[in-house]
Amino acid sequence: MNKIKYIITVVLFHMLLVGCDDANDLLNQHIKDGPIVYAGKIKEMATQSGYYRVRVNLFPTEDVNRAYCILSWNKSGESRDSVRVDYVASNYDKDMRCYYMLVDFPSIEGALQIDARNVDSFGNKSLLATVSTNIYGTKYVSALVNAPAKVSPRVDKVTFEERVGAVGNIISYEKNDGTFTKEIFVTDKIYPLVDAKRGGIVRTKTRFLINQTDIDTLDVTNFLETKIPTNEGIATMEAFRKTSPFLLNAERLTLLNKFESFSDSFPPALFSQYLKNSDDGSIDMEHATPILYAYRNAFDKVLAEVKSTPVENGAVAVWLLYNMGYIVKTPSTTFGVDVDHRWAEELEPYLDFLCVTHNHVDHAHTKLMDAMNKKSKPVLSNFYTKDTKYMSKVPKSYTIGDVKIRTDITDHLRDPALPAFVTVFRIECGANAGNFSMLHCGDSGFRPTEFKNVEGPLDLAILRWGAPRENDILGSGSGQVAPKYAILSHLIELRHEPYPKGQASITQTLKHLPDVKCDNTIIPFWGEKMIWKNGQMK
Repeated sequence: MNKIKYIITVVLFHMLLVGCDDANDLLNQHIKDGPIVYAGKIKEMATQSGYYRVRVNLFPTEDVNRAYCILSWNKSGESRDSVRVDYVASNYDKDMRCYYMLVDFPSIEGALQIDARNVDSFGNKSLLATVSTNIYGTKYVSALVNAPAKVSPRVDKVTFEERVGAVGNIISYEKNDGTFTKEIFVTDKIYPLVDAKRGGIVRTKTRFLINQTDIDTLDVTNFLETKIPTNEGIATMEAFRKTSPFLLNAERLTLLNKFESFSDSFPPALFSQYLKNSDDGSIDMEHATPILYAYRNAFDKVLAEVKSTPVENGAVAVWLLYNMGYIVKTPSTTFGVDVDHRWAEELEPYLDFLCVTHNHVDHAHTKLMDAMNKKSKPVLSNFYTKDTKYMSKVPKSYTIGDVKIRTDITDHLRDPALPAFVTVFRIECGANAGNFSMLHCGDSGFRPTEFKNVEGPLDLAILRWGAPRENDILGSGSGQVAPKYAILSHLIELRHEPYPKGQASITQTLKHLPDVKCDNTIIPFWGEKMIWKNGQMK
């Protein structure tokens, strides 16, 4: 037994000696050229995405044992695409304190893994470093969406909606001469427009920087085309200004009907909103809404002309502002009757006195009355208690400068609930105005018994819309007037629902016209001016 153990021990010992010889031979084979040496490893690696390209940033360890770096990707079999990055000053970014390389990938889009190994001057390689990156391309860009662009109602600016990652927009827009402005890149949310064409196009393209570290911005593929808002009221009013209230031809009738259609589609609630809105909000609505454009255009025209129109001796200028609001200018005096408008108080500096037939908001403008009163200018009425000198609930006579005024008191449209509610004004403008005389009837009941203090011949009667009862005061009898000219007004007052629910429509007024008992009856519209001279209006 002991002999057997001895034999086994001897065999194992010889086997161990043989194994040691093999291991030593293997080691000698590996170290015959010297010990194994690795190049300095890359400490950190990062990428910055771009359009079909990537910037690779290399942060090697503080080790001189490196000469360059090999970046590789897209392993296919035994080969890989690669690029060499030399550790030289031209590839060093002082701000980021790293070496870098911009690598183009003209045919790669999306996610990609990039491997990196340092190599020293002897060809020794470092351990492998790996980073994942993303490459933008046409597919990614095609999914980007332009930021909506809103053109203001005034057509004076574009506002861009904010988008995550958007850094600005390229913009070009159509001008009134039909040409487009040069494309420019803007970073502001709001961009001003100059001479932009209503109904034209604003072309915009949004630019994105998806991540703050990206090396490229990305533009949306196609331009967004936004229509510049138009306002049919502009062209309509421009055409209307070329017509005359003294020639009711087919063209003028067509335009008057268009104004009525604008009004019918504009509910009173929106007009109330417009009146209560801020100044900027109201102006925006004027630029966006046809009937409000006409309404504002009338005011601007009347204000400018009242300020600038010289009136010859013996003549009178008469403007219809809105509803039954009139401005009358003689060589020496300017006054208003039932002046109501969103901007009416701006007329105060140019008026010497104001007549108000009754206390309804479409005839009485509180801000204008208060502005007049503040400047100690007469406000004639039957209700405005801030000017007691010129307030009367009974017929009265006044003299203001060269102008003489007589009043009478009537009911409101023969409504038994509103007796003695309306003051009618007969105004004699004096010798330097050619003794022009006019009667403003307001919303009276047109009962001759309530017109006796203002009866007699005159040059101009301002009626409502020519309803049959209005003829009751036209003639030569007691309580009647015989005007050379009559004006029909109170048309499409915007606080009222369309005819027949309250509004005096242009269509119905035209039906009344032939039956008005005055040979020279006219239908002016907002902003129109009429000149009286030598016994004629034109």
